[in-house]
Amino acid sequence: MHRTSDLSNISLPFRIAELEVGFSKGDFDFITSSVVEYRWTGGNAEFDLREAYLIWYPSWGEVKLGKQIHAWGAVDGNNPTDNLNPYDYYYMFLAGADRKIGTLSGSVKYYWNDLQLEAVVISEHEPNRYPFGEDDFPVAMDDPADMLIAAKKGNEFGVRLQTIIGNSDISLSYFSGRDRGFTLVGYNYYIDWATPVLTYRKTDVIGIDIVTFFGDLTGRTEVSYYNTNNDQTTDIETFNDAAYVQFASQLEYTTANDITLMIQLIGNDVLEANGLTYSYDENGNPTTELAAMNEDELQQGMGTPFAMFTDLGMFLSATGNYLDNALEIRINTFLDLEDSQKMLGGGLTYSPVENWKIDCSISKFLGKEGTHFKDMEDFSHIQIGLKYSF
Repeated sequence: MHRTSDLSNISLPFRIAELEVGFSKGDFDFITSSVVEYRWTGGNAEFDLREAYLIWYPSWGEVKLGKQIHAWGAVDGNNPTDNLNPYDYYYMFLAGADRKIGTLSGSVKYYWNDLQLEAVVISEHEPNRYPFGEDDFPVAMDDPADMLIAAKKGNEFGVRLQTIIGNSDISLSYFSGRDRGFTLVGYNYYIDWATPVLTYRKTDVIGIDIVTFFGDLTGRTEVSYYNTNNDQTTDIETFNDAAYVQFASQLEYTTANDITLMIQLIGNDVLEANGLTYSYDENGNPTTELAAMNEDELQQGMGTPFAMFTDLGMFLSATGNYLDNALEIRINTFLDLEDSQKMLGGGLTYSPVENWKIDCSISKFLGKEGTHFKDMEDFSHIQIGLKYSF
C-alpha cells in the first residue's frame, strides 16, 4: 500500500496468507478460517484464528458452536441490523466478513415451511479492534486504556425471524448486548481533577430488512432502532440514555452485457439523547459548567461504521467481468450528501492463469476542513497484490 501523493509506503498490517479448512462426517462439519497478518516495515508475522466452529445439520435446521462470524441483514456491505460481531478497523474498506472479528458463540436455525427462526448466544463481549498509536492510520487514535472500563460480564443474545411474502424476503430481528465501540459516560474525581470514564454501553436493537424485486431491479432495505443506556456508576454522570436509527437502502441492476450497477443510501437519525456535557467559552475551551447534551453530541457505539459519521451518504458502484471472467473491473464512489466529503475508488483483478490473480486498486479521499475525509486525504493510496489459491 502506497500513498498516491508521493508513493511512500503506508505501514499497516495486512493479511499475507489465508487458510480455510473444513472436515465433514455424516451430519457434521468442522470449519476453520485462519490468517497470517504482516506489515512490511518493522513487523512480525502474527497468526489469527478467525473462525473455528462445529456445524450439525439435523432434519429441522442447523446448529453451530464455536468462534464464528455471523451474517445478518440484506444490504451489501453496510448492515445496520448486523451487530453480532465487532469490526476490525484495520480492514474497514474490505467487504463483508473480511472486516469482522469472530466471537465465541452458539446459534440455532429452525426451518418450518417458509419460516426460518434463528437464535444466537454470545458468551462474552468482544469490542472493535482500533488502530491505536498507528502513525500511518489517517485518524490519530490514542489508547485509552487508563480511562476504559471493561464491559460488565454477561451473555449477549439475538433472535431473527425470516419469511417470504409474495416476491419479497422479510426479516425481523432483535439483539441485546454491549456497544462494540467505547464512549464517554462520565467522570471520576481523582485528587483535584476529574478523569474521563469510557465504557461499552448496554444497547438493545430492533431491526427489519427486506429484499424484493421490481422486474430486473433488486431492492434491499434495512432499518434498525437502537436504545442505549449507561449502567456504569461514575462521580459525574454525563450520559443517561439515547435512541437513534440507522438505515441502508440499495438498488442493483445487471445490464445486458453483465455490468452490475448499484446505488446505496445510508445514514442515521438521533431521536433522543439525555445527559450532560461541558459547556465551552467563546474561545472553544471547556468550562466547569455542565449543560444538557444535544443530539449532535451523541457518540454511537453500535451499528455500521459508515452510518455513524454521516447523516446521509450514497454509495455508487459498477462491476464488470470480461475475458471469460478472467478480468474484473470495479468503480466505486462514496458521497456524503450532508457534508462536502467523498471517496473515489476503482480496481481490477486479472487472472492470467488458473489459481493466480493480480489485484490493483486505488482510493482517493477528498473533503473540506472539519470533515473525516479531509483528515484522510493523505491516506489516499494505491494497492497492488498477487494472490495464489490452492
